[in-house]
Formats: sequence, C-alpha cells, structure tokens
Amino acid sequence: MYVLGINQHHDSAAALVRDGRIVAFVEEERISRVKHDGTFPAKAIQECLAMEGITLGDVDHVAYFWQARKEVQHALGHFVRHLPATLAVFRNDAGTYDGRASGLTATMRSGGIQQHSDDYNVGGALLLHLKRSLTMKQVVCDAVGYTGPVKFQVHLVDHHLSHAASAYLLSPFDRSAIITWDGIGSDGTSTYLAVGEGDRIRDVRRVKFPHSLGALYACVTSYLGFHPTRDEGKVMGLAAYGEPTQVEAMKELVRLLPDGRYELDLSWFRHHATGKHQMAPKFLERFGPPRPRTRDAVPQHYADIAYGLQATLEEAGLHVARWLQQHTGETNLVTAGGVALNSVMNGRIFLETPFEEFFAQPAAADDGSALGAAVQVAVTQGAPRPTGNYIFLGPSYSEAEMEKALADAGLAYERTDDIAVATARGLADGKIVGWFQDRMECGPRALGNRSILADPRGKDTKDRLNEKVKHREPFRPFAPSCLVERAGEYFASGYPSPVMLLVFDVLEHQRDRVPAITHADGTARVQTVSAEDNPLYHRMITRFEELTGVPMVVNTSFNDNEEPIVCTPAEAVSCYLRTDMDALALGPFWTQK
Repeated sequence: MYVLGINQHHDSAAALVRDGRIVAFVEEERISRVKHDGTFPAKAIQECLAMEGITLGDVDHVAYFWQARKEVQHALGHFVRHLPATLAVFRNDAGTYDGRASGLTATMRSGGIQQHSDDYNVGGALLLHLKRSLTMKQVVCDAVGYTGPVKFQVHLVDHHLSHAASAYLLSPFDRSAIITWDGIGSDGTSTYLAVGEGDRIRDVRRVKFPHSLGALYACVTSYLGFHPTRDEGKVMGLAAYGEPTQVEAMKELVRLLPDGRYELDLSWFRHHATGKHQMAPKFLERFGPPRPRTRDAVPQHYADIAYGLQATLEEAGLHVARWLQQHTGETNLVTAGGVALNSVMNGRIFLETPFEEFFAQPAAADDGSALGAAVQVAVTQGAPRPTGNYIFLGPSYSEAEMEKALADAGLAYERTDDIAVATARGLADGKIVGWFQDRMECGPRALGNRSILADPRGKDTKDRLNEKVKHREPFRPFAPSCLVERAGEYFASGYPSPVMLLVFDVLEHQRDRVPAITHADGTARVQTVSAEDNPLYHRMITRFEELTGVPMVVNTSFNDNEEPIVCTPAEAVSCYLRTDMDALALGPFWTQK
C-alpha cells in the first residue's frame, strides 16, 4: 500500500510511505531551488515516485495536510467575532512591505507564488485552498503530468493532526504527551495538546487563532526587519545579543492563565484584523518604528526586543508544557509545528519540566506535515507505525554522477581510500570542507549528509563562515555535530539530539576550547551523532577527535545565503566554487583549492 503525503502553504513537500515504511520525503525547494518554495510540490512528488520506481497509478491513497472547509468556517466566525476590526482585511495592504498585496483573483491564480510573506489576499487564499481541496485528485494528476488511470483516494487531514502524527507516530514511544504549535491550522488551531496511545492520538486541548504563539513570533519578526514565516530562526539567534531591558514590556503581549492556558493581548496586534503579520499602533508607540529590511548591523534596541520576544515565548511554552505534563502524567514529550523549531525553548522545556524523554523529527515545520499526513493515513488504513530512518529520506547519487560533476567543472580531484580520514585531516588543518554523502536529510538543518564543516577550535571560524562562505548576518551562530557518547562532557545535557532541535549550555570550562560553536549567550544548538544513525559521519568525527582531542565539528547547511540546501552533486560543486570553502568531500572524492 502506497500513501503519498502532500502539503502546500510554505515549505511545500511530498512524502511517500509504503506499507508503513517511509521510503521518500522531499521538500519542493530542494528540487526547484526556490528557498521556502510554497508552490504545489509537483517536483517533490515526481522525485518521491521516481525514487521508489512507481507512477501515480500505483498510489493507493493521497493525504493532504489541510481541511479547507473547516478553514472557511473558522474564518467566517473569526471575521464576525472581531468586527469591526476585521473590516481592515478589505484594504488588503501588504503589512510591513511596500505597496499592496496581490488581489483576490491574482492570489487564486498564483498557485502559491508570492513576492513576499504578506503578498496575498485573505479571501483569495481561502477560496484557493477550498478549490484545491475539492479538486485534489485532478490537481495531483495535472501537477505531475499523469494521464493514466488512478486508483487513489484523497484524504484531507487536519493540519495539527498531521503535525502531531509526524512527531508521535515516528517516535519510539508507545505513550506520549504531544504539543504542536504554529501560526494557524486548517480549523484555526494554533496550539494543539494531545496524548498518543499506541497508534491513536487523542485530543486534550486546542487553542485557536488569533491566540497564536507562532503569530506572536512571526509578527515581531516582521517588525524587526526580517521575513515572517522564514526568518524566525534569525531572531532566535539575534536574541542572544540582547539585554533584558524589554522583557517586562514584551511579556504584556501574552497573558498566562490558569490550567496552562494563554491568550494574546490583541491590543498590541493587527494580525487578527488584517490577516497579515502586523503590530498595532500601540506596539509602535511603546517600542518605536519597525526596523527597515536591511542587511545593516542590528541596533541594540532591536536586539533587546528579540531578547524580550524569546523570553516571552519560552515562558509561555514552559507554562503550557508544565500543565500538559501535570494533566496527563506522561513523562515522554513529542513536539512539532513551526514553533517547535525554536530549539532554545525546546531545551528549556526538556530541562525545566518533569518530562524525561523528548522527540522531534527534523522537518518540524509545515514541510513535515506532508510526512505526518501520509503516516496518519497509512496507520488508519492498517499499516504499522514507521520505524527506523526518519532523517535521511531524500535523493542519493551514484559515484559516477559525482565524478561527472567534478569533471564537468574542470576540477582536479582524487578518489580517497577513506573520505572520513581525508576530511578529518583537512578540518584539523583548518580547512572549511563541503561534505556531500549518501541520501539528503530532510528539514531545515543540515544533519551530516549535506553539510559545510569546520574546526570548532578556531576563534575566527564563525566570522569566516558567515562572511566568506555563507554570506549572512554576523550574529548568526553555528552548531556542533558531536559524538553522542561524548556530548555530556561539553554540554549541560548529554541527552541525544540527533536533529538539532535542542539547545543546551556549553559547559563553562569547555567554552574556550570550542569557541566556533559557542553562541554569545554560552549555548549551542547541539546535534549528537551516533554510529547507528550515520556511521560515516560518526567515523569522520571520531577520526577528527583522534587528531585534535575534540569530539565534534562545526556543522552548517551546505548552501549559500538564501539558497536551499544543495541536493545534487552539480549543485554541491557550484556552491563550493562560488564560496570560500577550502575543500570538497563529494562521496569518496576529494578536491581542494
């Protein structure tokens, strides 16, 4: 039985599940080369089918991550409930972007193509979602150009259930508390609390839009001069450079209520009225004008607001998680949704609540809802819960394809006896190395198959990577890939963190030893590497430790700024040549400048 999972909102993706086993999962951006691509994932679907060697005619079920009828019902109720403020939606402005947003008909015809995060008409988006859900069978066939007979049944899956399934049904737990949180789901849910029991997920509570922690973070992200729904990770990194001058003021935006409940003080916001990522005049009067969208240095005032925003989110997250644990008595926690990418909050929840075990899959945001929808439908159709690999699910390439990419670029290269040894030596000598191996990882973080690696001991490594390789803001931190068996020697917790979604303090006596992975606040977003999950990567880091005494390397995604993570050998070679990487480990092949 084949189940094809699809999402389309931002970070479109497709997943393929066969008899309960995940055989492929690909984000559209990896193939289209458009970062955060929100168009229908035609290329990702084709890639998934090709990886399994089947056609659309072999698919039994298509699981879509959205229920548009419930969305329309919630939107109409929301519009009436918040009158007259919601009349502002008819102005269709572009939020903090210049000019007007696309109109109703343009939004419906756009297919998800946007000039920026607020470039849509709310009514047009609702009608587009409804039309798409009613015609999904034809939409899928047209997208991949399939004209033969099909047998698949379409399932429209609740958005937050898709998120929950992507976490719980992939986890090793037979029972678990579940938290999913993002901007808004198909029925208006923004925070979903549940319990997983065996193969079933049981609702505990749904918090509805506009009381959304995802919207809170996205709206302030826009105010800070970054792109909402895309750059929240930048704001999380910027927060470490802030001072607590704005914490008490920012906490006024969220009211923490009894029994783990919360609500936003809507007098600070406009998202509930306009459908865009806007703050109210009251916010601007208190905190000043929005920061322009620029690559210039961020003034301290805005870093302080980022600090206050992050502190507010963490306290709200802890409030919700503590109540859920007390209410359910569960000691396992799984999480998903865009807010679950906030690894700083995750680390605090894990360390500061009674939860004893934690699980998240790497594509925690909307891309992962394609996987969750597929797994949820597969399980309800009688398939077992997936086990095994849930990280490295993308395309892989032959040695011949890798060698051709090197030869086509005119590069001198050699085939090594052991690429792990060659790479470890290069890193120990101070080289920045592009590392391209096996199947591509899923999610926004490089996890050891499409990575740029460096020596964590270098005091100038962070600045060099940001300025010369990644071409991004200087405040952006870099993460460590650490041998799982040694993590407790360097970080406040040695708990396994294979998908880089937990932030822990770097132990004070180790910070000078690994400055390149130690953020301004003394923390690191840790990835632990086991021999079971990724034997080649683990062997390379082990060899690096033998050479240097340090059981970790700097790991950042193999891409240039505003480019998706490289997928093919040719893309890896191109990125290597146009940046200041020193060497490239492409499969078994080694080349250096």
